[in-house]
Amino acid sequence: MGVFDGPDERRVLDRAVAQLRKDVLAKVRLTVARMRLEQPATIEVPWRGCARPLQPARQVLGVDPLELVGTVSEIAKACRGLPRHQMVALGNPGTGKTILAVRLVHDMADHPEPGDPVPVLMSLSSWRPAVPMREWILRQIRQASPHLTDQQRFGTDAAADLFDACRVMPVLDGLDELPDQLRSEAVRAIDAAVHRGCWLLVTCRATEYETAHETGAHLTRAAVVELDEVKAELAIGYLEQAKVASDSRWTPVFEAMRRDPGCALSRTLTSPLMLHLAQTAYDAKSTDPGELLSQEAYPSREAIEDELLKRYLPAVYTKDPPSRYPAEPAMRYLRLIARQMRRDRTVDFAWWQINARITGPLVGLMYGAVWGALLYALFGPAVGVAAGLLTAATSFAAHQFVRADLKQVFVPKEGVHGPGRLARHYARVGAASALLAGAVTGVGVGLWMSDALGADLPLSASYGAVVGALSGCAVMLGSASGSYAISRYWFWLTGRLPRKPLSFLDDARELGVLRQTGAVHQFRHERLLSQLGGATAQDPGRSVHGKWAAKWLRWRPVLPTFASLAQVGASLAALLFIAAVLADSTRLELTYRSGDRPAPVLASTGCAAGTPCRPPTIWMWEVPLGSTRRTDWMPTLSRQSSFTGWGGFFNASGCEGGRVQVTLTLAGEPPARFTLGNDSVVGPGNDLDRPASPGSRPSSLTLRRLDDRPCSLRVEWQSPSLVVDGLQIARDRLGIALSPTGEEDSPAPGAPGTTATADSDSTPVRAVLPTAGSEGPPS
Repeated sequence: MGVFDGPDERRVLDRAVAQLRKDVLAKVRLTVARMRLEQPATIEVPWRGCARPLQPARQVLGVDPLELVGTVSEIAKACRGLPRHQMVALGNPGTGKTILAVRLVHDMADHPEPGDPVPVLMSLSSWRPAVPMREWILRQIRQASPHLTDQQRFGTDAAADLFDACRVMPVLDGLDELPDQLRSEAVRAIDAAVHRGCWLLVTCRATEYETAHETGAHLTRAAVVELDEVKAELAIGYLEQAKVASDSRWTPVFEAMRRDPGCALSRTLTSPLMLHLAQTAYDAKSTDPGELLSQEAYPSREAIEDELLKRYLPAVYTKDPPSRYPAEPAMRYLRLIARQMRRDRTVDFAWWQINARITGPLVGLMYGAVWGALLYALFGPAVGVAAGLLTAATSFAAHQFVRADLKQVFVPKEGVHGPGRLARHYARVGAASALLAGAVTGVGVGLWMSDALGADLPLSASYGAVVGALSGCAVMLGSASGSYAISRYWFWLTGRLPRKPLSFLDDARELGVLRQTGAVHQFRHERLLSQLGGATAQDPGRSVHGKWAAKWLRWRPVLPTFASLAQVGASLAALLFIAAVLADSTRLELTYRSGDRPAPVLASTGCAAGTPCRPPTIWMWEVPLGSTRRTDWMPTLSRQSSFTGWGGFFNASGCEGGRVQVTLTLAGEPPARFTLGNDSVVGPGNDLDRPASPGSRPSSLTLRRLDDRPCSLRVEWQSPSLVVDGLQIARDRLGIALSPTGEEDSPAPGAPGTTATADSDSTPVRAVLPTAGSEGPPS
């Protein structure tokens, strides 16, 4: 069904119109009751044609816009009288724009006249360019009347049929609630979607619509009207209707307002909101509205407004008719939101600002528990506890740093996402980050255990899987979505937020307490924010959008995940660092056992004056032409210890052109050989392919002259030592046994038994030159 030429099609369309009007009327009556627009009557806010140059010419509109005048109750009549049936209603904050929109929908749905379309109230704050305006309007129609989706009764797409036939009037409330960058685009999209002959009403703050108009965007067929302030006599008339005939409590107030229309109270009641609050706040006979005339208690308009605003939330979250949230908990929820805004010094609020104090420590504790438990299992309580505390503190600091700068979520300033959609998006981002970090961590731990510790596949895979899974959980908790989940459930359990905060924010927006701009909310009344949030002033320049350098903007989809991934990377780096320190930090000195006894050399301490330190041990051999020297050594440790290589430095001197082959042999391991020339320095390095356990067997040093020079070559070994296998403790705790060592003289991979000069690039050992303050060879 799309063209309504036949009687059957018209009857189906008429049924759809009747169903839509019925559903719209039921909903708008609830809205009128919740906003208390008829208790006792609607505040007759006046409006008139806008004198600003914001609308089409008279020839286009078919009417002189300056001749348009009326009140809120006459808005439906005014729309019927416009040749184009399209209107924009402007007004300052608190002047009753939403009241006007609701009044129009109620009157046209309750008392339709021939030719009237069905008005459908739609909040423009939820529109985004990702959805074409026409499709967005159709969705709003379907939400207003879900019955229209019954294809047997109303056809395949009744919402589209009604809209295309101009049987629906979009009443678009809150154009000003869109982000600045979207407002002009929305105006153009509305003008294109609502074609000629269709009815339309749009409400907006005057300044925001004027700003959009300056960009060239305007509704080409809509007359523009502007709401005025409520005059003193109109306010008095409204309050007289609200009170009981015999109630004289308001008489002094009415007399003062008539006597001085410019007094503070009169100026306060020019706002429909304040007028409604005054009527509600002093409805009970035990109250005295005359107290508002006290110059001492209420010396200014601001003081009177503050007093009325204290009574605002109880009036909005009334029990009659019942609200989704009772007044007392609703005020508690809003107070928490206001205080979170004050803490972050923002004038806008987003869901990721919901941050309980328990969140940061819990995230840090999770990271610390993961890595502390792993290092406890590998290296014992001392290392485990220290690593856990350090990781927890670092992760907590990183979490607080990112959260404090409000960068855990990137929000495009053009506002392409609403709060709910952005929350779902970052839930997916958090899950993806957790999976990636968990996989990287698990694989990294498993490979390290297999390579460094020699663990078999089942053991390394099981440890990798557990650490990866727990690390992924830590990343998820530290993400924007995870932190929000922790905080909101904590606040829910402690009674400071409802279980679904986003639903509460939507309800507050519908009630007029908050306004939505893109992905964030704002209090409609700034002084209400001050009352709820304390005395700390917010920073108008600070935004939940964060400050991102231009060079990073192309990475903006993944920028919020960097904190979590950096925490995991830092934890992995800490594991490798601790393992490297343990593997290379302990060196055991060698004691002479047999063979050619070296001569000790007195070395300078190399320490700063006045600083006590131990001078390095240096042993020296004289190797004459054609001779060989061999010395056997014993490490000063028990036979269960294992070693990863040799320590210290060798140097030769005293014989120009002289060369000597140095052979270091650890029992059961392939020997390490290198050639040492005159005036050269060589560090033998950690050259064992795997840790070795010589037990009680000695190690040996062999020096053999290779040249034919007649002089003696002096060979010195500074800091003779073996490097202890620092990972042995981890192997012992995990029950990993070292594989049997090979034959003593069999060549090891990567450590060939061929000789090499000290300055050769192919030598299997590293040449190390001493640096200032290091334990190098003597000069």
